[in-house]
Amino acid sequence: MSELVRRILFAVVAAPAFLWVTWLGGYYFLALVWILCLLAQREMLALIKLQGFRPNAPVSYAAGTVVIASALFPALSTPFFVLALLAIITADTLNRYERQLFSLMGTLFATFYPAATMLSLIYIRNIDSDPLIGFGFLLMMFFMVWGNDTFAYFTGKTAGRHLMAPHLSPKKTWEGFAGGFVGAFVGLWLALWSGVLPGYSMAELALLPILISTVGPVGDLTISKIKRASGAKDTSTILPGHGGILDRFDSILLVAPVVYIYILLFL
Repeated sequence: MSELVRRILFAVVAAPAFLWVTWLGGYYFLALVWILCLLAQREMLALIKLQGFRPNAPVSYAAGTVVIASALFPALSTPFFVLALLAIITADTLNRYERQLFSLMGTLFATFYPAATMLSLIYIRNIDSDPLIGFGFLLMMFFMVWGNDTFAYFTGKTAGRHLMAPHLSPKKTWEGFAGGFVGAFVGLWLALWSGVLPGYSMAELALLPILISTVGPVGDLTISKIKRASGAKDTSTILPGHGGILDRFDSILLVAPVVYIYILLFL
């Protein structure tokens, strides 16, 4: 079976399952995000270890769980974050590893980069008393990210001439980057046309495709840079034909907090 066929077959099964749990929301969606967070942390910890550092995996998992659990008590989110931070600092301070500072930085990054950004997915899902509104916002975000990725890929493949960041990703071009903006607007249009977000207009949401098309590639390049420094092609092989969790969620990790902040400030 070719890599492309495996990729398509997995997406056909996984995408509807992911969207179904997203639609269910509540504890089901929180549990899904928590599992994805732990898997993303596992990948990040492995990549950091490949660079010669020794992050504290058990403490990272525990602290990441505390961060995700803060969604159950939104009013106490700051104490939860402080508790997670103190746990990491204390554990690494008591560690006898000579390069303690590098261990601390690795543990912090492997914890908060996946956990704090994925927490935004839960906040978006719970943004309104009407559960369909939060689901609609998430679906709109996915449409725009998928549209951006698709148009960027095909534009770069057919018309790409000027490399964007050859030291990080030899296939990304400025032409593809520009095409991604078009794709994000198409994704927003599809979301509004399909009626997943009633009551909102293109004018109210027009800034989002621009923000997503700017921030999304940064998330992609962030993971690319970490993989390159680690000498890894993929973050893992857990997703057949797709690599790892961080490979699939690289853009969304930075897009989700931006979308959440936009909703809070402007909608």
